[in-house]
Amino acid sequence: MAITAKLFRVLASARHARAFHPRGLLLTGELTPFDGGELPLPAGTRTVTARLSKGVGTPGDVPDALGLALRLHGEPLWDLTLTSSRPRFLPWPSASWTEARFSSLTPYRNDGEAIWLGARADRRDNPGGASLDSVRRLLEDGPLQYILYTARGTGAWRTAARLTLDRVAADGPAPAFDPMRNHPDGVEMAPRWLAHLRESAYAGSRTGRGGPGPE
Repeated sequence: MAITAKLFRVLASARHARAFHPRGLLLTGELTPFDGGELPLPAGTRTVTARLSKGVGTPGDVPDALGLALRLHGEPLWDLTLTSSRPRFLPWPSASWTEARFSSLTPYRNDGEAIWLGARADRRDNPGGASLDSVRRLLEDGPLQYILYTARGTGAWRTAARLTLDRVAADGPAPAFDPMRNHPDGVEMAPRWLAHLRESAYAGSRTGRGGPGPE
């Protein structure tokens, strides 16, 4: 674990940014859960801050593993991080924010069951591109909406919530999204050994870019 933290610390320090997903666009919006989801998403509409980013940081519309990070404000604070993938556990480059299939890459453990989290854009009639500027252009046509899905184990996806992103956030420091630390009691990433590895990576990246280390 110490080796992982050091590696991500060095990479973040060299980039003067996150080790991965170094540049992103901060948005604000709302998350409204549907009935029947397998994760305990908060009841009612919750204000969210989102960060759309490119995993490696490729320029312009060059395809990349696209990232969708969410912070659900309120109690408990909950950070969700999704990456374009295919299948659900493998990061996969995408050329469009509205055509990408997002996944948590690893499942959550909730009440002893493995629950995957995914997302897709609700409208895909305007594919746009993979640049952050393309996100701004999409917002000119109205809110950017995603449907969140959950799946038990290897089961089929079920609709879980609607995410509506309607504006670019005002300038300011981006939240340090960390799904390893910010989650409800009883819900954690699985398997445990991989969760610990990811926690070390997040801690190293935070330290490398000048943020607080592990608590």
